[in-house]
Amino acid sequence: MKKPAGMALDLALIYAILGSLWIFLSDALLASIISDPTTLTHYQTYKGWFYVAITSALVFFLIRQALNARAAIEDKLRESERRFREVFENTSDGLFLLDVTEDLRFRIISFNPVEERLVGRSTAEVSGKFIDEIFPDESAQQTIEKYRRCVEVGAVINYEEEIALPAGTSHFYMTLVPVRNENGRIYRIAGIARDITERKQAEKRQMQLAHFDQLTGLPNRALFTDRINYAISMAQRSHSQLAVMFLDLDHFKNINDTLGHRIGDELLIEVTKHLKSAIRDEDTMSRQGGDEFILVLPGIDANGAAHVAEKLLAAVAHAYQIERHEMHITTSIGIAMYPSDAKDFESLYKCVDVAMYRAKKDGRNNYRFFTQEMQLHSARTLQLENALRHAMDRHQLRLHYQPQLSLQDGRIIGAEALLRWQHPEMGEISPAEFIPVAEASGQILQIGEWVLRSAIHQLKSWMDSGMEPMVIAVNISAVQFRHANLPALVTQILEEEKLSPQYLELELTESVAMDDPLAAITVMSNLHERGVRMSIDDFGTGYSSLNYLKRFQVYKLKIDQSFVCDITEDPEDKAIVAAIISMANSLGMQTIAEGVETSGQLAFLRLQGCNEVQGYYFSKPLPVDEFEAYARKMREA
Repeated sequence: MKKPAGMALDLALIYAILGSLWIFLSDALLASIISDPTTLTHYQTYKGWFYVAITSALVFFLIRQALNARAAIEDKLRESERRFREVFENTSDGLFLLDVTEDLRFRIISFNPVEERLVGRSTAEVSGKFIDEIFPDESAQQTIEKYRRCVEVGAVINYEEEIALPAGTSHFYMTLVPVRNENGRIYRIAGIARDITERKQAEKRQMQLAHFDQLTGLPNRALFTDRINYAISMAQRSHSQLAVMFLDLDHFKNINDTLGHRIGDELLIEVTKHLKSAIRDEDTMSRQGGDEFILVLPGIDANGAAHVAEKLLAAVAHAYQIERHEMHITTSIGIAMYPSDAKDFESLYKCVDVAMYRAKKDGRNNYRFFTQEMQLHSARTLQLENALRHAMDRHQLRLHYQPQLSLQDGRIIGAEALLRWQHPEMGEISPAEFIPVAEASGQILQIGEWVLRSAIHQLKSWMDSGMEPMVIAVNISAVQFRHANLPALVTQILEEEKLSPQYLELELTESVAMDDPLAAITVMSNLHERGVRMSIDDFGTGYSSLNYLKRFQVYKLKIDQSFVCDITEDPEDKAIVAAIISMANSLGMQTIAEGVETSGQLAFLRLQGCNEVQGYYFSKPLPVDEFEAYARKMREA
């Protein structure tokens, strides 16, 4: 609706135009009618004023039109501002505006109410501040990198981001829009943050439904198949082993039939918790349906698989209280090994299924390997491990001592302490069989310390009783050598027994020394500084680097018996032994040959300049009293 002033101006303009037209048309007519000069003069004067009025009206009209146009523009701007503010303040997305400085820093102009709630700060708090001033360093840096990318590409960018907010972590779909000024420079960024947390949660639920068992939360058959195929491919690349286990709960059907499926489901949930506690993070367990579970254990051999099976049996065999029902349940486990049993999942599954039914057939609550040979081996290993735990307490372990003689004068200059295990039922057990078991189970640390203490104590007793001083050689396992406390432990035992460290020689196999040569150098140097001698056992059977060997603080090289046994007949063994002795002499090291059994071997070693020997030609490893008798005999000879 027009305003009254505007209407008056419009009417005046209309009347002026009409009057002008009338004057124009009637001017000649009036001139012919009015003959009086005075009257004509007045008429001309009035006509001039009338033209002035018309001109003024036209000017007013143009001014009003300009004012109306400006008012219309302002109305449109106010309407646009109102709509923008309405969208900015009432949209469900978070909106923010940033100024972009010349040095690519980002100053906050404003947040809309949604953005204020998301970040927990009002526009008044943050306006005029830079992004890195109000957010944590790490979070700000990641955000700033996105803003810089928007400026660098000069186009809209979209990305998803997980942001830790005061109300919790949320997922957002972010849109950054660069805004340019009249010179084309990006001087502002408009940002939109759309909360997609619910969508992500829905996707996660969908993923859960598609790949996980809804009762136990374990991977379902499809996901497990993907994981085991991946594990097999990795084992193939690394030439390693893996184990597959199939578990079936014993007599579970009776629980479902008598107490109902609801109680059975609750029991399955509890059993799953116990099973998960017995496996590693890198292992995968899946429920195949009903009361059947399957596991894949990467990077594990048969002995390790047997250990895990024992843990799983123990984990399941608990009393379970489900509502008012107390239940006891066990499981039977089948085990198949990759690659010895099969090389693909389908074949491994058949093997492990057969093994599980064998476990059922053999009385349940146990496990069986697919191959009988492997089953017997794992059973023997576990038998030894369990028996070894009590061997020291029951005084089944003892040390024998094998004399070491000087080739220069034939006298005893040392003795190697060798561990023996006499079990009351299993009889004499070879160190080659039980030492690896002790290393794998971690018992070697306790046993090794016992050997060290016993050998040092025995040597001190011999010396106190008047026996000629000698060196006692004690073998150190890989596990002992890698233990950080070894040098301190050796010093402590020597001090307790009041034995000088020059009488102790620690033997380390070549393969252990070269497994991590830099670490070996550190340990050997530490022991050397404490006055303890080191020798390399089984030398020649490994892959020693001369560069490392010369840096080892080694006193002696022990030539392996595999080279000694044929040195009288095999030219290659002769050459190897001669080379070892020559190299040791060049490096200032002593040599000792083990496994000497004939006079011909002894003659060759003496000819080559070997320093010491030991073997059955002189004496087998002897118990304490027999060694004492042998030493007296040698001294009297």
